[in-house]
Order: sequence, then structure tokens, then C-alpha cells
Amino acid sequence: MKKILILTTVLALVIASCDKVKNAYPAGSGAVSSTLDWSLYPDGDSAYYMNQGLWPTFAANTNTQRNVLIEDFTGHQCVNCPASTANMEQLIATNPDHIFGLAIHSGPTGLTGFQVTSTEYPTVFYCDAGFEIGKHFGQDAPGSAFIGNPAFCVNRTQANNQFVSNAGAAIANKTNACLATPVKVNIQAVANYFAATRGLFLHAEVDKVDASLTADLAVVVCLVEDSLVARQLVPGNLDPDGSPGNAGVPDGRHESYVHRDILRGCIDGRTFGKVLTASDLGANAKYFVSYSYKLPDQYNVDNMKLYIYVYDKTTQEIYQVIEKHLH
Repeated sequence: MKKILILTTVLALVIASCDKVKNAYPAGSGAVSSTLDWSLYPDGDSAYYMNQGLWPTFAANTNTQRNVLIEDFTGHQCVNCPASTANMEQLIATNPDHIFGLAIHSGPTGLTGFQVTSTEYPTVFYCDAGFEIGKHFGQDAPGSAFIGNPAFCVNRTQANNQFVSNAGAAIANKTNACLATPVKVNIQAVANYFAATRGLFLHAEVDKVDASLTADLAVVVCLVEDSLVARQLVPGNLDPDGSPGNAGVPDGRHESYVHRDILRGCIDGRTFGKVLTASDLGANAKYFVSYSYKLPDQYNVDNMKLYIYVYDKTTQEIYQVIEKHLH
């Protein structure tokens, strides 16, 4: 009986060990496959994923255009925010393939009265990542001009020693300057989404084009909700629906306001990104990083996308950003 118990125990340990290995792939290429959650891949293990051609081999990245990320610090109870956001969206419309907006519902100290929810404004637009970014450029930055909403960062570049700017000429000038700057970093990525598990696998290649860059670079992957219709506080003259039961009397609550490009978090939980290291280098001297992520149930995959950006850990400047839809 004792031998049987010992044999049973050994067999259980072997089975448990095999379940844990999950056949990680590939080894020694700079990938982080051993940390991926392969239970999100419904069709098999990592080797089968590879055999299906889902693990990408990237062709040469021929992009020569630098893109721009405009971070819009806003709030659904900020009466002055919609006009500034509209100004930003007009700017984006001039070059929508290379300028991206990101609505960060945060004040300089995180949650303020502009972002707070209530019975009148029940929709939650904020997230922890947004608060961290807001506080980073607000209360944590000595002398910051970010003292309230609205405010904007443009590729986290500075003008007059300030990361944040107002809408209008200030963000237009920063945007145009960034667009005219040669590419220093290129990114390309492949996203594979599996509806059965709501699992997402993202593979990204980062190419440091400018060899003079010596500071650490970090890659960030933001989960972004494309659009959501919900109430927004607006000036009375911008209230199209008026008070309930009396369309002729504006109450400053726009019931069908379209909130766009809402930051919902970072898929690896790292608001300020993963620092690229030699262990991320592939055989082609480019950085290669992969992620697995389960899309939370409250989000419609057709309305979700990712922003993938790389920034300088010393200067904070975002060198490149790309957009990747989950479908």
C-alpha cells in the first residue's frame, strides 16, 4: 500500500509539472513567451499557435512618418472640456492616419470633481492608469501648468518648459513640429484575438532607427475604447437636447455626447511601460515583445483598440505611436 501511495504522489507531481510548462515558444529570440497565458489560446498550445502562422515574422518596416499622440486630460463634468476636445479633433481630422487622440479622464491630482461619478453622471470614464498619468504631469511635476482640466500633452514634448498645453495654436504647433521630425523609433505589431476566451495576443517589434538614442526606452500598450455615447456637461449654448420635457430650455447636459478614444488601462498593468532591455532583442537587432491579455467582459471587442507607443524614459518624449484594432 505504501508503494502505491508513493507512486500516486510522484505521478501527480509529474502531471502538475507538465500542466505548468505549456510548451513555451520560441526560446532565445527575445520573446517573453514563457510569461504568456496560453490558456487564452483556445486551439492548443504555443507550438500549435506557431504552426498556425500566428506568431509573426515581421518584414522590413519601411515607415518614414513619425506619428503623434495627443493626451487629452478631460472630465465628463468639465464644462470647458468639450470645446477643447473638439478643437483637438479638428486637428486630428487634418491627418487622421498619423495623429491620435487619447481621452484621459483625470485631473492633476487624479480624481477631481470633473471626473467623479454621481446619479446624474453615472458613467465611469476614469481608470487607475489615467490617474497615474494625470498626477505624473500634474502634482508630481514641479511648476507644472497642469492645474485643471482641460489640458493636453503632445507626444509629451515641451514648450516653455511645460509638458501640458492648451487647445488651439499651442497643440497645433507641437503636433506639426513632431510630424516634421524624422522617425527615431519605428513600431509594427500584430494582434490576434480569440472570441472563445476573449484572449488577445499582441506581438510588437520596436526598431530604434536613430542610433544616437542612448536613454532607456519603454514600450506602453494602452487599451482604448473607440467611442461611447453618454452624458457630458456642456455650456448652455452647446446643449442640443435641452432639459427633460422642455427642449427649449438648455440644462447644460448633453445626453448624446460622443466620448472618443477613452483610456481604459494598460494591458500589462504598467502605466509607464516596460523598459526595453537586451533580453528583448531578437536576432535582427530589433526589440520584440509579446503580451497576452483577457479583454474584460464589459467591453465590446468591435469598439476596442490598442495604442502602442515608445517613449524616452529620461525626456518623457514619445517617439512613435501606432494604433491597432482588436479585430
